[in-house]
Amino acid sequence: MSIFSGLDEIVETDYPLAKRTWYGLGGPADYLIRPQTVEQLKEVVQRCSENKIPIYVMGFGSNLLISDDGLRAAVIKLEAGQFAQTQFNLSEAGLTAWAGVELSRVVLTCVQKGLSGLEALTGIPGSVGGAIKMNAGGNFGDIGAAVETVTLMDAQGSVFEKSKPELVFDYRRTNITAKFILNAQLKLNAADPEQIMRTVKEIWIYKKNNQPLNTKNSGCIFK
Repeated sequence: MSIFSGLDEIVETDYPLAKRTWYGLGGPADYLIRPQTVEQLKEVVQRCSENKIPIYVMGFGSNLLISDDGLRAAVIKLEAGQFAQTQFNLSEAGLTAWAGVELSRVVLTCVQKGLSGLEALTGIPGSVGGAIKMNAGGNFGDIGAAVETVTLMDAQGSVFEKSKPELVFDYRRTNITAKFILNAQLKLNAADPEQIMRTVKEIWIYKKNNQPLNTKNSGCIFK
């Protein structure tokens, strides 16, 4: 019986990871797994543990280099189903964003709903989970400033939360050590959508004049 029997619709074998990285580099992974729900993720983690299969977590693939030798492991990508959801609480200017949501989508949706606080993420390729893990940002701020709570899962499949007093957001790093970031609750500010859009455009123009936004790249590499 297959290790991932019953999960065939979310598991691909001998998957060429070059298809998933912005540089188009990376050999095959034994498994590429894309769970649709937290329960499916728990099941995958349990089976990997039982069969001693190493786990790697992949975000958007825009800040990642993988060897041509590939990975003798399961690469888990949270990008669909439950992990692609956003829930807004407009009365409290709050947002719950799941790990697989693309940053550009979050920024533009916040503009439409009149919520300010994530404009600094304009032009940054990535997903919410990866952005929180490395505290994505730039000259105009970073995502950590808006994070109130994160929901996490450890390598044993246990789900738990960490709130703002427990979190440390530093330059391109956090103190989050859990294997998976499932979602984050963000605290934003109600504002005029037109003003937010003006700010987004200003940041985009600044970045376009200083960075190669028209090409796929892995962000700041050389200093």
